[in-house]
Amino acid sequence: MRLPALLILAFAFLLPMSLRPAFSQTDPASLTGIVIDDADADLTGDWTTSVTNKPYLGVGYIHDGAEGKGEKSVLFTFTVPESGKRHVLIAYTQNSNRSKKVPITIEHANGEALIYLDETKRTELGTGFTTVGEFEFKVGQTATVVIGTTGTTEHVIVDGIRLLTAEELETARKNEKTAPKPTPVAAGDKKPAPPRPAPPVYVRAETKEPAAATTIKSADDLQKLLTKAGVPDGELVDDVKFLRRVSLDLVGRQPTLEEYRACLADKSPTRRQTTIERLLASPDFGRNQANYWCDVIGSRQQEPQLTFHDYTPFREWLTEEFNAGKGWDEIAFQMVTSVGTVGERPQSTFIGFHQGDRSRLAGETTRVFLSLKIACAECHDHPFVDMPQEQFHGMAAFFARTSVTITQNNSDGIDIQPAEKGEHKIPGKKDEIHPTFFQGDKIQLGLSDLARREQLGYWLVSSQNPYFARSFTNHVWARLMGRGFYDPIDHMGQGAQAVHSEVLDGLADHFVASGFDPRSVFRAILNTQTYQQAVRSDDAKTRKFFTGATPKKLRGDEVFDSLVAAIELPDVEPPIEKKTAAVRFPIPPKSTRDLVNEAFGFDPSTQDALITRTMNQAMFLINNVQIRQQVDGHEDSETVLARLLKAEPDNDKVIDVLYARVLTRLPSDREREIVAGHVKNIDSREEAFEDVLWSLLNSAEFTTRN
Repeated sequence: MRLPALLILAFAFLLPMSLRPAFSQTDPASLTGIVIDDADADLTGDWTTSVTNKPYLGVGYIHDGAEGKGEKSVLFTFTVPESGKRHVLIAYTQNSNRSKKVPITIEHANGEALIYLDETKRTELGTGFTTVGEFEFKVGQTATVVIGTTGTTEHVIVDGIRLLTAEELETARKNEKTAPKPTPVAAGDKKPAPPRPAPPVYVRAETKEPAAATTIKSADDLQKLLTKAGVPDGELVDDVKFLRRVSLDLVGRQPTLEEYRACLADKSPTRRQTTIERLLASPDFGRNQANYWCDVIGSRQQEPQLTFHDYTPFREWLTEEFNAGKGWDEIAFQMVTSVGTVGERPQSTFIGFHQGDRSRLAGETTRVFLSLKIACAECHDHPFVDMPQEQFHGMAAFFARTSVTITQNNSDGIDIQPAEKGEHKIPGKKDEIHPTFFQGDKIQLGLSDLARREQLGYWLVSSQNPYFARSFTNHVWARLMGRGFYDPIDHMGQGAQAVHSEVLDGLADHFVASGFDPRSVFRAILNTQTYQQAVRSDDAKTRKFFTGATPKKLRGDEVFDSLVAAIELPDVEPPIEKKTAAVRFPIPPKSTRDLVNEAFGFDPSTQDALITRTMNQAMFLINNVQIRQQVDGHEDSETVLARLLKAEPDNDKVIDVLYARVLTRLPSDREREIVAGHVKNIDSREEAFEDVLWSLLNSAEFTTRN
């Protein structure tokens, strides 16, 4: 009789569960304090309900769609059971596309308070709440919290409010900071869905000391190794040219006018080292590295139908990781072992945007992180090198249980959800393929998705992996010198030959010994005489000797950020198009930065000789509306040029400033003669200098790193 009794007890327990409302995340009734969900608030204007990002309160949250600014607001009304001070908490789902200055008006016992909330920041509590202040409330007196949209430009999210005493807040901080997220329960389910597994936490293994012969502890050591390899010394570039080159390389833009002037004024013998350290410490360093790797990774990711990839969360995450000094091994490990949605865990972008496709992931994981191209062995043995088809599919088998759910329109909702079963087979063959490392070692069948991806991640970033450290180091060298030790930079496999491989090995050992610190590689190279030498022609005679950096075309983000530095180009973001019956999936509008990237962007793995200047680039600089507005010299335009002409009556000084702002140098005598003659021959001073500024922006020199 025990079994029927247990069944009756289980049924009695499950029946009430099936009749409860289906809270996808946190039930308001389960929280302490006064809790009001957005569903119980008074709305002004047209708000949209969403469940894309988590955690959220109740059955969803609302957002303003980043439109109708100032016309929309949410009113929460409440009374307190007893007089006293209470903390006001706001619930929202954090993301990078949220507004940074959401106005919140709180009516309390002592008057009214206006507070601004940054919804791009992570919430304080694990249940999605953040405190905005402590206020006095009186029993029986109606109080309100109004969340508005006035003055905002991005999305405003409203999920609910909560009032807690100081003691209740302290308890909530202890209990909700690290509390596991509630498991979604759909109406009618007999049991909750199994909890999503947490991604593995990376622990770096101890590294072996590099061989003394290849140990690099400073730029001097690297320079000696270069000299030993036969790289000849050359003439150093002057300080101003060095400033422009190193600024583009480290922070992804040309120097500002203030930085240019500071460079001219600095007579310290260590001014170049100081400049390098200042730029390495700049937040723009992480942003520039994030832009570069977004281009490397995103250039070969294919958008699924009815979805448009938004790399903003991924770019923000990468920026934070680089600026926080995280090692490249930890960053890469997180990318190949992540689970969850792209919006919640931007680390999921690499796998999620490849839609979990095991073939694409096999090819791109080895190409991006190891500089090995194995895609040719997917359908047959590699035609040119010793790489059997099984080698490719052994890598693909690591992703056999990696399942990705695609969301329409919003790529933040693309979700990595490990499958419980499944193995990989070569198409047309019966045998299940063991997950196999590129060097031949196999792991057993039957492992979970995260277990096999964790093993892949540790092998991938190991100091014993002969490719990982060398791949990253080769990327950095190619960015700084114009050509990698291997060229193209993503082909270090069989058949590829390195130039001065002993230098690459020394730099890679240095990278490993530093804890895979990207700054250490940049610092070592930038302080060498080889990097600081004048540019050289990229001909066959001098190419292999690295006798100086070669000119490089600027990437899209570098062009945009240099336009910001030169003429304060604004990043105009058009309004999001509304869905209609005719257009259910509107194409996301393109900002000014997007348009510049579209014209000037390219896959950084491409050999320089194959990156061409295009008519689209020329026409963009000639005709873009925002650029033309910033070239306006008339006083009422308030542009950089207009302010300069108003403040400086001396035309020669105006010429100097324009050259310094756009090209980070002064004009040559011949250039000054031509420009001065043109200004003299034009009746309107404003229009004459508009021509000058426009010409400088359209020069090949402006979009070239030299």
